[in-house]
Amino acid sequence: MKIPWDILALLLALSLALPRAAGAACPDTPAQSGPIDIKVGTAIRTFVFRVPSGYDGKSPAPVVIAFHPGGSNAQYMQARFNISKAWPEALALFPEGLGRTNEAGARPSWQTKQGETDNRDIAFFDAMRAWVLEKHCADEKRIFVMGYSNGAMLSSVLACERAKDIAAFALLSGRINCEPAVARPVIIGHGLQDVTVAYDQGVTMMQAWSAKNSCAKPPAVGAVGCSAATSCSAALVMCTHGGGHEYDLGFTAEVANMFKSVKPQ
Repeated sequence: MKIPWDILALLLALSLALPRAAGAACPDTPAQSGPIDIKVGTAIRTFVFRVPSGYDGKSPAPVVIAFHPGGSNAQYMQARFNISKAWPEALALFPEGLGRTNEAGARPSWQTKQGETDNRDIAFFDAMRAWVLEKHCADEKRIFVMGYSNGAMLSSVLACERAKDIAAFALLSGRINCEPAVARPVIIGHGLQDVTVAYDQGVTMMQAWSAKNSCAKPPAVGAVGCSAATSCSAALVMCTHGGGHEYDLGFTAEVANMFKSVKPQ
């Protein structure tokens, strides 16, 4: 029995209108780790892609994008934020920042405000997200962002501009310069002795998220350890360490635990 052409045309139109299911276009062979170059506008941007050892390219995997501090690079961030060890199931992207325009020999950095540097780093995030969803078996409902120092400031910009595309945030030694768009699970880390970005800046960032997440009681501050807010629409945790602006190695495990607990929406 032949199906009439008008029925075939209708079925085709309906199939094209349906969103792609997670993993529907997953490749049959595992991906490879290594540096990746992509074009973003007129610039070539670079990130390092890390594939977990057990990844088979068939089951949608969570994705973590980690932004390094200003003046640093992806290699440094991989060494400090070893998410592949803390969360072996996750695909990881470690982007490289660019120097500021017209600054000869400028160190790599990220935008810290909406509209700054023509939003080049927001565009970079968009391109990385599109790349990993197109090329790999990635779960679009479990894309997470982590940032350290200047990287945390960019991550905060993304919370204001791209929260719909991000499942949760981890922000270490940073500050916020805008209002988060929507409630999201967030873990914040900061050192009591930080003289680069004062601890009070981390507290201010936590308070902004406590308000956005409608928490009845914000996390405790001022004492070493991690504290969770209560009765929130989305989880909020504040981790305080006794040091300064250096990376708190214990923060990685806390981030992994937070991200693992997030359920796709």
